[in-house]
Amino acid sequence: GRYVRKTTLKNAFSGSINPVFGKIGIYDLGKEIMSEYAERYLFNKPIPFDLPLAVSSIEVPEDDFGLAEIASGFNKRTLISPLHAALMTAGIANEGTIMEPWLVGSVEEASGKVVYRASPSRLATPVSETTAKKMKILMAETVTTGTCRSAFRALRRKKAFKQIELGAKTGTINDRGDQFKYDWLVAYALPAQGQGGLCLAVLAVHGEKLGIRAKDLARYILNHHFGS
Repeated sequence: GRYVRKTTLKNAFSGSINPVFGKIGIYDLGKEIMSEYAERYLFNKPIPFDLPLAVSSIEVPEDDFGLAEIASGFNKRTLISPLHAALMTAGIANEGTIMEPWLVGSVEEASGKVVYRASPSRLATPVSETTAKKMKILMAETVTTGTCRSAFRALRRKKAFKQIELGAKTGTINDRGDQFKYDWLVAYALPAQGQGGLCLAVLAVHGEKLGIRAKDLARYILNHHFGS
């Protein structure tokens, strides 16, 4: 509510109540823990891919204000690629394990002979299966009562999505020069039968006027993929 001073972690996560995470960064985590998990999640490390991919960079400061910025996602010096964000989301959906991404699944000659085939390879396991399940609870709450509630409501009412588990996280931040507004979303959609799951990251960049929001773009993508 508007005039209360306490909330739950679930509500803070789903509603993007950033002061809560700023306080967690200062009083519960600190520089060492946040730096450790940034490394576990492959920041400041090259991620193998079929095309050139910039390294996602982060430097966790020591002062309280800097820790609050990092913990709540408002540090403008931190950089992450959309692919990296999708991999982090896939790690949550995949019980804590991040798999190596690829663009080319296989290459065949005209005769049909396979000359190359990508194979699954574990890239990192930053968190335990238990932690991943708890993160899915938070991300599911974002869809049902949080910042994605209105955008994803139409999907959840469709028959095609009755047996699909949805989870998401949204965010916004201006660029370093305050000329553009970055509006982003990461999400997963996991069918009950365990096959055909989808993880995605959407980045929308807005100028003087807000264009279509990232969560609405995600809704169109998910609806096209599962509903058409």
